[in-house]
Amino acid sequence: MNKNERITEHVIAICSPEVKRINDNVLKGFHVRLGVVKKDGSRLASYYFFYRVGGRNGRQVNYFIGNSETMDAGLARRIALQIEPHVKAGNDIEAMKFAAEKEQVKVKEFWRFLGAKFITAKYKNGHEICRLFEQHILPQIGSVQLAKINQRIVELRVINPLLDASKISMATSVIVYLKQLFKYAVQMDYLTRQPIENLRINKEIQSNNDRTDKQEFALTGAQLKGIYYRASKMPASNTYLFTLRLQILSGQSLATICRTFRQDIKGNKWLLRDRNGKLNGKVIPCDGPLKSLLKQGVKQFTNAQSLYLLPGKGARKKDDKAMDAKSLAKLQQQFIFEVHGRKRSMSNMLRDIEAAMVDIGVSPLVVAYLFHRKVDTYLALNNDDPLIADGLNHWYRG
Repeated sequence: MNKNERITEHVIAICSPEVKRINDNVLKGFHVRLGVVKKDGSRLASYYFFYRVGGRNGRQVNYFIGNSETMDAGLARRIALQIEPHVKAGNDIEAMKFAAEKEQVKVKEFWRFLGAKFITAKYKNGHEICRLFEQHILPQIGSVQLAKINQRIVELRVINPLLDASKISMATSVIVYLKQLFKYAVQMDYLTRQPIENLRINKEIQSNNDRTDKQEFALTGAQLKGIYYRASKMPASNTYLFTLRLQILSGQSLATICRTFRQDIKGNKWLLRDRNGKLNGKVIPCDGPLKSLLKQGVKQFTNAQSLYLLPGKGARKKDDKAMDAKSLAKLQQQFIFEVHGRKRSMSNMLRDIEAAMVDIGVSPLVVAYLFHRKVDTYLALNNDDPLIADGLNHWYRG
């Protein structure tokens, strides 16, 4: 239950237990939140000032002024009166406090006000790196004061857990990005020196990881199936997961998928195009899960302004182009790494799909057709050969 009244010590003292919040009816935005009633009958009163950053639809902020353990209602009101003109001028009080208290700034606060923008501007895949920070770095060291960060804290809380999970490549990347972030903090006078200058992965661990990568652990049929079903459980709007599932079902490369036009999906057929953008005469029969997935893709991703199944940025009349295959590939590799803990290039994954098809008994002639392998003319399958559809259905069941 909320109450609108001028906030005073007396008003707080006589509030019934049902009242959880009092909004000041004189100073807009100033309010107090009341805690549970203690054994002695008192309640903790926490004072806040509410405002928006960026206009009516901007970010909402409840700035914490203090509580009844450190101040009374009169002092809280005087502080709120000092805040009010800054808010009316469009200033962000949290940002002002952040800039004024450099020595007390926490890692998560530096990241929120400066770090995220720096990383996004510095790297082309800045948004992906921001997700890396939010998932693997900030939960571990976000609450530590920036000035108190040192190599041991980063090693114990961030790097060692990644190494224990055999995520050596990710740990290496984290070190690189953290060094850049802390270097930027030095430039902005939030740090006096680089706290993790000598932090690096042990050479023996790195060497073992390099040998493991060179062994090229292939994805088995069961692992490919796991990736497919894991991707199918994610939001349908993720283009990179849609294309990943399409690759696994059809054996077609990401580049082939990206250069597909909307009009190339005709009924139960998918017409393929060469690098020059022209139809190459090959047809993939659409049946079962492949047909359903392509139907979903046409509905989800196409638009009237583009010819492509997966439109990139730009309008048809100006610069109609397909989605960037390289960007999708990076996201796919990251997804596969999260599922199996190992990187796998898209070209190698296609070889894994090809091998898995052969392993479960799909005709080698069908596999050669799907993966564009050269065979003697008398062995090559025609586009309408029913053996292709049979082979694909066998693959779907497997």
